[in-house]
Amino acid sequence: MSKFIKPPLSKIEKEKKAEEFLSFVGEVKVEDEKLHTSRRLEKEPTKSYPLRIPTTLFDDLREIGALTGISINAICLELLRPVVKKKLKELKDLE
Repeated sequence: MSKFIKPPLSKIEKEKKAEEFLSFVGEVKVEDEKLHTSRRLEKEPTKSYPLRIPTTLFDDLREIGALTGISINAICLELLRPVVKKKLKELKDLE
């Protein structure tokens, strides 16, 4: 038997939290042992880019999405980001 420490959120509270999350409204408190600061999060500008990929790769991405619950877009960004940063660093080192 599980016990709740806090009562569940009401529907209005859930909607308010969802709206704040989606719009990054409000401040995020960053706790550090040495100092307590708060910073405001801002969304990074995005760019839409159609990606042509083989059907089998797309099916694999869909399967990962189904297993993890993460969108295909987020999966692609998670996989690409480290490789792009590494490649950019290599190219800058060659110059």
